[in-house]
Amino acid sequence: MRRWVKWTIGAAVPATALYVAIGVDVRPHVEYVPEVVVENTPLPLPPADAYGLPMSGYVLREGVVKAGATFGDLLSEQGVPMTVVSALVERSHGLFDVRKLRAGYPYAFIFPENGSGTPTHFVYEPDPVEYVVFNLRADSLAITFGQRPVSRTEHGISCTVTGALYNDLASAGADPALAVLLSEVFAWTVDFYRIQKGDLFSVVYSERTVDGERVGMPEILAARYVSAGRVLEAFGFDQGTQAQYFDAEGNSLRKAFLKAPLKFSRISSGFSKRRLHPVQKVFKAHLGTDYAAAYGTPILAVGDGVVEQAGRTGGNGNFVKIRHNGTYSTQYLHMRKILVRNGQRVAQGDVIGEVGSTGLATGPHVCFRFWKNGVQVDPRREIFPSAEPVAEENRLAFNARRDSLQLRLDEAELIAAHGTVVNF
Repeated sequence: MRRWVKWTIGAAVPATALYVAIGVDVRPHVEYVPEVVVENTPLPLPPADAYGLPMSGYVLREGVVKAGATFGDLLSEQGVPMTVVSALVERSHGLFDVRKLRAGYPYAFIFPENGSGTPTHFVYEPDPVEYVVFNLRADSLAITFGQRPVSRTEHGISCTVTGALYNDLASAGADPALAVLLSEVFAWTVDFYRIQKGDLFSVVYSERTVDGERVGMPEILAARYVSAGRVLEAFGFDQGTQAQYFDAEGNSLRKAFLKAPLKFSRISSGFSKRRLHPVQKVFKAHLGTDYAAAYGTPILAVGDGVVEQAGRTGGNGNFVKIRHNGTYSTQYLHMRKILVRNGQRVAQGDVIGEVGSTGLATGPHVCFRFWKNGVQVDPRREIFPSAEPVAEENRLAFNARRDSLQLRLDEAELIAAHGTVVNF
């Protein structure tokens, strides 16, 4: 074998080993855990007179759906003829899908008072508010719907950030789901990766209760964020289409671009003209912002636009580039998985991929790059236009609502030292 061939082979082996050592992420993978979805926990069945049925002469037998149980199973176990079951299934089309009974959810059978014979009605609760009543009498088969009485209450809460906002809200006695809602209200104005201990969040919100238990998600009516003397406020206001959030001057909080491409994460490396590259170990410009997150974390399009590129290169790994208009473009690098295609139109907040460590990356993150007129800039230093403000004809109504909600926020902050939720 020629000497130069031997030298080439000898040099290739250590070079390959060096690339694997510094350019390939070999650490244990930490998978993304989806956000906790606040589901309605099944509540105890209401009193027998809450179903809108005359219960005189009848008794109620309660139960919960077992795993694998079907509509037909439940009825046949109580002696209901299959002809009745089939007829009810047929009648339910377009009204209620009897195939989707959920394990752990409550049901009840109504029997004649002596408890003998077959039941006259079957009641199932698909959520804590609504219930479905099946009339089982062969001569009067029917399916009707009803609702439990729902109460709506308003509360005020103010808490200082000590760690995770979710936990701080829960410790203060509020629904911790407010943390997620706050991130959505302030998605265009607050960088939730830069929240500091000592920052203050105050919220006025409403929630629904059934028999004293929370159901569904709360609704934020107003919020205030204070950080290092900077005060940001948000007031919900409906101009006839749907409620949106505006600042105290009536300007929309919705901007052309989100503050970040991930909901919750941390900045592991910022925009810099000179940074030590973690893989190549040389100083070079880093014209992007790195957001570290677990593998599989959803990556969001920060604005409306069209996918200009969706593919892979050696250093960038799997990436997507979106053109938003004639001025702005964004790029998202090191994806584990790409979920869009070239030419696809996307909306602000759409999931376009998953966090990974493809390309030159030492761990799972997304490198977010932002172009303005063809030049890469730091989006955290840019000021973007807002959506339409409160219409002039709605100004008086908005100002009155804003003033009322500001007083409630003030009251919540005054009482915060006592660790109490304010009930209005």
